[in-house]
Amino acid sequence: MKIKHLLCFIALCLFFTPGKAQQLSVMTLRNGATVYIWEDKSKPDVFGMIAFKVGSVDDPEQYTGLAHYLEHVMFKGTQTIDALDWEKEKPIYEKIIAKYDERAALSDPAAREAVDKEINDLTREAAQYAAGNEFSLLVDHMGGQGLNASTGYDQTEYHNSFPPSQLEKWLEIYSERLIDPVFRGFQTELEAVYEEYNMYNDDRGSRMREFIYEQAFGDHPYARPIIGLPEHLKNPQLSKLIDFYNTWYGPQNMSIILVGNIDAKEAIPMIRDKFERVPRRAEIHREKKPVRQFKGRTEKSAKIFYYPMLALIYNGVPSNDKEEIALEICCQLLSNSQKTGILDKLQLDGDIMSVGASQNAMRDAGILMINAIPSFDANQNRWDSHKSVEKIVLSSLRQLQNGEFDEATLEAIKQNLIREYDLQMESNEMKAYILASLFNTGADPSDIVNFKEKVKAVTIDEVKAVAKKYFNDNYLALNIQEAKNLDSKGQKLKKPDYKPIETKKGAKSEYAKWVESIPVNMPEVKYCDFNSIQQKQINTRSKLFYNLNPENDVFTMTLKYGIGTKKMPKLEYAVALMNNAGMLPDIEPLAFKRAMGELNANCTYAVDDNYMYVMMSGYEKDLVKACQLLSKQILFPKLDDKQLQSLIGSAFGSRQMEKSSIGTLESALTSYVLYKDSSDYLQRIPTRDLIDLSITDLTTQFQAATNYECEIYYVGTAPFDDVYQVLSQNLPLKAQEMPSTSPELRPRQQYTENTIFFLPNSKATQSKIYFFIEGKPFDVKDDIFIEAFSSYFGAGFGSLVVDEIREKRAMAYTSYGIVGTPSVAGRNTLFQGFVGTQGDKTLDAIEIYMNLLKDMPSTPERFDVVKTNIKESILSAKPGFRSASAVYEAWKRMGYTQDPAIDKMKKIETLKFEDIIDFYNENIKGKPVVIAIVGNPKDFDTKALEKYGKVVKVSESKLFSDSF
Repeated sequence: MKIKHLLCFIALCLFFTPGKAQQLSVMTLRNGATVYIWEDKSKPDVFGMIAFKVGSVDDPEQYTGLAHYLEHVMFKGTQTIDALDWEKEKPIYEKIIAKYDERAALSDPAAREAVDKEINDLTREAAQYAAGNEFSLLVDHMGGQGLNASTGYDQTEYHNSFPPSQLEKWLEIYSERLIDPVFRGFQTELEAVYEEYNMYNDDRGSRMREFIYEQAFGDHPYARPIIGLPEHLKNPQLSKLIDFYNTWYGPQNMSIILVGNIDAKEAIPMIRDKFERVPRRAEIHREKKPVRQFKGRTEKSAKIFYYPMLALIYNGVPSNDKEEIALEICCQLLSNSQKTGILDKLQLDGDIMSVGASQNAMRDAGILMINAIPSFDANQNRWDSHKSVEKIVLSSLRQLQNGEFDEATLEAIKQNLIREYDLQMESNEMKAYILASLFNTGADPSDIVNFKEKVKAVTIDEVKAVAKKYFNDNYLALNIQEAKNLDSKGQKLKKPDYKPIETKKGAKSEYAKWVESIPVNMPEVKYCDFNSIQQKQINTRSKLFYNLNPENDVFTMTLKYGIGTKKMPKLEYAVALMNNAGMLPDIEPLAFKRAMGELNANCTYAVDDNYMYVMMSGYEKDLVKACQLLSKQILFPKLDDKQLQSLIGSAFGSRQMEKSSIGTLESALTSYVLYKDSSDYLQRIPTRDLIDLSITDLTTQFQAATNYECEIYYVGTAPFDDVYQVLSQNLPLKAQEMPSTSPELRPRQQYTENTIFFLPNSKATQSKIYFFIEGKPFDVKDDIFIEAFSSYFGAGFGSLVVDEIREKRAMAYTSYGIVGTPSVAGRNTLFQGFVGTQGDKTLDAIEIYMNLLKDMPSTPERFDVVKTNIKESILSAKPGFRSASAVYEAWKRMGYTQDPAIDKMKKIETLKFEDIIDFYNENIKGKPVVIAIVGNPKDFDTKALEKYGKVVKVSESKLFSDSF
């Protein structure tokens, strides 16, 4: 017996010290489960994850989609969670399993439909013995946030963040869910998954990714969509799902990951106690399947996307391969976040609209991919050909293949990777996902700690060798073409005639009562201190906000100028050009980018309605030089006319595809409904005027924006006075800044009656339905009522909206309803709701949602969960050190004079269920509801919309100032 097998029967702990005040512990439980604990006491919460080494690649060929289905039903409880009377529920559950087996043997649609109705009746009967959605409610009760799960090709993860004081409860319910799970409500969950499939079907980005993987991996399971094939999705067997669980969800195939404010010594005994009771399962023998190997140049074409794109695919390496890091450096030499790569030059020079290289290393195999979007000639109204794009990409690629790069360039790339790694390591969630990936591939845990050293150790000879080995003449060229219209993929299934699944209102299992009674030692409450941010005036109006970086040596700085596109529409294009700018008199864009890269710094520009941003990160040892270089570019930008023509072409190309993008149509319709003539899509620069944009005009626009007052947000390790001295002397801040009136919020359109805006789209699989209700002026004294109402009504798995629309009736994959608060005190709140549902369910979904708004159900038994969730989340929801100063200033603009949590904690103690009802009655009930719908008019009776108010049919041309 090998040593690694012997270790399964004893506890093994390894300790690594990855950074300041942090420690990574790794251990193996007696049943084979692997535990990772990453202590970081600087964080206010803990991110917990259970990761399984199984994904869609492990789906049986005739039952694709099982891994993803299983992820969904793992929230449905066990023989204890959700169980009100398991002994009575069990025989009904077994009948449901048998009925699905019976259904699988039938081919006649009518016979299958009859069995479906029997299953629906049995499911309704079984629901009388189940509490319903109890796992999610238990997470809410402990103050858990972000409860979710995800299925990938190789792994499946379940996760949420929670307060450190709730560790025992989290370990209890996450381990209990693995003991005798019961896949309740399977029928409704099938519908929810198919709605998810419909959502992806309407998204051309998803369709394009599926096409790329299908072509790249051939007969390997990576070629299949993660969600499963459409012919399998509506024909599953519950017994097959149970078999899949029993095969793959054993503890030896599982990792328990805890990252954040946690003490490993205290946690380990609890982890053993909770998770070692999960029974060990049979060893898994996974057969590695062969992956397609490209021979010479192979070409495939498809009309599938919004605009043309070229994808060149090369064989790569699997994750954890010894050449993976060297190959990542190769990709970074081609394109990177600093835009110093060989391919980046093509974009900087205006030869290609966009280009990038990436590596996707998975457990069995990997691919290397170069994506390029051709330039669009606005004068000729045409795209460059795929052939011409491939020619210039391959010409540039030869520089990498021939090793035409030096040590200095390589060192800058390596330092950029290390800086990005340092920034990623500030996130609990990111660290957890990296640990899950290490577990999935069998990598040594020290790899995450020693990553920087591994990057530093890669030599130029190693990079040249792998570049020549993998970026060779054997590749797949995918000519992805623009599709004016794209038909639905797979069979379109009619709306099932199912009756709602009603669970016992307000019922709790004995298990839930016990979990909620587990005593919790409440920690000392630590509030945010506005005074912890050091501030000092620079010039007349500009101000520096400084916060200490407690984790690493990376500084971040944001210059936030008080002007945006609302007052300067052309600033959108000026800022876009600045991201590709050089420096007068003769510094070309790539030379400037590389000069910044040699300082291991990165700079980007951005703009929104109210502000222009200049963002830079790097290491403080080069802060002075980086600021000086940045200042020279801001004062003397070198903008190029060829880049401008490429930018104009990009805008033309983008506007050409607007009407074929469901997402863009949704955005344009909701913007029109809320703001009418002030919609972003109506206020933008007309297409005919884009052609007249000039370098002189855009340079002037950018320079004018820098005349406004500026908020400077700096996070680093150097002393405040030193940073102030450096920035005040080396940033181009004007002595007499213009005053800012930002943020200025657009006034919303006011409605006096229910109004439905319908945008017909004959290609839509789903209807996207939005609900809006104008609110009252925001006052901080109402914040707890807004939060409580949103939590109760539609902000989470346990809310009324999700329960009524998804859990009971499976009408949607995504649904919600919340009250949004403005960024400035005194402006109105806004109720925002959404349902995405199959077209033939549109009227049913609207009916249910409108009934909830008209007469909100009263379930006071849920109030304790709402109250506890808010209280616990208040204690752990704190901004990170990077964003703290900007968040504090945003809070002040909303009317807060101190951490909102201080007063919220006082208000939560006196909060009553009646307060939620009162808020509903005053702000929602009886108020005009505005509905915006993008959907296929062939799927439902559009005249029936008149039941809900005045109907306004909107044409696409009405939503855009001008379009193609």
